[in-house]
This record gives sequence, C-alpha cells and structure tokens, in this order.
Amino acid sequence: MANGEAGEIGKSNIFFKLVQNVLLGIFHTTKLLARILPPSILNSLFNGFGSIVFYLLPGMSRRLQNKISDALPEITDEDEIKRIARRTYSSFIRPMLDLVLFWRHGEHIMQNMDITGMEYLDQADAEGKGVLLLFAHLGSFDLFAVVMARLDKPFTPIIFNPLTTPVPKYVSTLAIFGQMLGCDPLSPVFWVGKDTVKKVRGHLEAGKRVGLTFDVDGNCVVELFGRPGALADGIAHFAIDSGAPIVPFALFHDKEPLDRRLVIYEPLRYELTGNRSDDVKTIMAEVAKAGEMMVREEPEEWMSWFGLRHWWDRAKELMEDKG
Repeated sequence: MANGEAGEIGKSNIFFKLVQNVLLGIFHTTKLLARILPPSILNSLFNGFGSIVFYLLPGMSRRLQNKISDALPEITDEDEIKRIARRTYSSFIRPMLDLVLFWRHGEHIMQNMDITGMEYLDQADAEGKGVLLLFAHLGSFDLFAVVMARLDKPFTPIIFNPLTTPVPKYVSTLAIFGQMLGCDPLSPVFWVGKDTVKKVRGHLEAGKRVGLTFDVDGNCVVELFGRPGALADGIAHFAIDSGAPIVPFALFHDKEPLDRRLVIYEPLRYELTGNRSDDVKTIMAEVAKAGEMMVREEPEEWMSWFGLRHWWDRAKELMEDKG
C-alpha cells in the first residue's frame, strides 16, 4: 500500500471514530434529557439540529434540494423542497430519539398509535409461507421490530453487521437498545453474512416473518423516481424461492412527538413466469413502486435521499457495461 493511501485511510478512521463518539455522546445525552424534558422540547432540538446542518453545508444542501426536486417534480414550491431537505438532515439522528422516546413513553405510544391495514398482514400470515415485510429507512423505521413485537406480530429484520459500518459501536448500541425494548426473542436479527440466505429461507419455511428495506444499493436496474436506479434484489429471490408474500409497511411520525402512524399496505401483486431473471425484474419493479409510494407519503422522513443519486449513477454504469 502506498504511503498516501495509508495516510488517507488513517484520516478516514480518525474521522469516523470522531463521528461515532459524537453520535454516542448525543445518544447518551438524549437519554439523560428525556428524564427531565418533555418530548416536544426534544423533538424541537432534533429538528433544530437538522436546520443548523442544512445552513452550515450550503453546497450539499443545494445538491440535496436538486435531487429531491428531480425525484418529486410534482412539488413545485421551493420552500417545500427546502423544508424536506432540512428535515432529511435531522432524520440521520432521529432514530436515537425514537428509541429513547419509546423507552420513556412506550405505553403511551402504543396506546395512541393509529394502525391501518393489519388485515393485509393477517391474510399474508394465513398463507403459511412466511411473510416478507418490505420497508424503507423512513419515519420511525428503527422502531418497526419493537412495535410489531408489542403487537404480537414479531419479525426478524435483516441488518448490515455493525462491524461492516464506519461506526460499529454506535450501530450495535442502538441495535441492543432497540432489542431491549422489543423484538422476536428467538430471532432478534439476521446480520448480513454468509449464512444469511440459509437462515432466512428456514425462517420463511417455518411460516415466520422477515423484514427487509428496499433502499439498499445493488445490481438490479429498475425505474426509481423517474429514472433507472440500481437496487439489491434479495427480496425478489426470497419471494421466488419461498412463495412468501411481500407486504410493505411504514411507521410514520404523526402530529405530536409521541404520535405514530403504522400503515400496512396490500401485498405486492405479480405473476411468476418460471424465468428467474424476468421474475426478479418483475418483482423488483413492484418493490421500487411500493418504496416510492411510501416515501412520497412523508418525503421529509426518508433518510436515503442522499443515496438516490448513487443508485441512479450505478444503474447508468450497469446499463453502459451491458451495452
């Protein structure tokens, strides 16, 4: 390795260690403040953080607004685009606030939660082939497993191993804290790794539920917010192999800091032809449509706006290579 490359890696490691310590500091401070401050104040503090970062990084913020405007051409109000961008910044740290608020006010959150579409999940369960729950890094996604466990509908999410992230201690701290609040006690999580596929298939064969996010980069090119995007297609392969229905769902923030809106959507509809390549593309097209639908409901709550351009660019590269 060249000295220059080693130096860059060293700087990167130092930077991410700093970021990790800052995030852990915010998390522990939030836990402390949650004992003395009302949820409304904490919510305002986190929204304020997003606004501060928005104005401190004007170049990045302009690019983010352009990206949102390209993806959502139906929104023509520049002030609305700016509001979505500001809230997108706060969505990066909001998961820790969601977990802390549930830790302090979980019973209130569950009792006042607006739930629609549970019949779709019941119908999918009744098929006996397991269920693939499709969600996004949207809203209170960090509370999905907690809430569903409290509703006696536990599922096992597939999550990147913390050790593969730049901030492993922070990711594992939030994961453990969330599992303490509620999870499937037998299978709290499937970490992405060499045994993941085998574990997921066995879980589905047993008629259980598995959760996957749609907004993960991969090599499957589908229409995504008006242009080709490259997404991971694991959920399509699991659906083909198991026959498990794919049920989208989202947990949105609502009017008050402790209000949540759980929406379970109708299972995806598609017909399999027996040609695996074509079937994967068909399913992934429906997955992308469902993901878009959920994001469009509350676009300011989607933390993956920053990754959208990468998925567009990756799709362009893949199509050029094939051409």
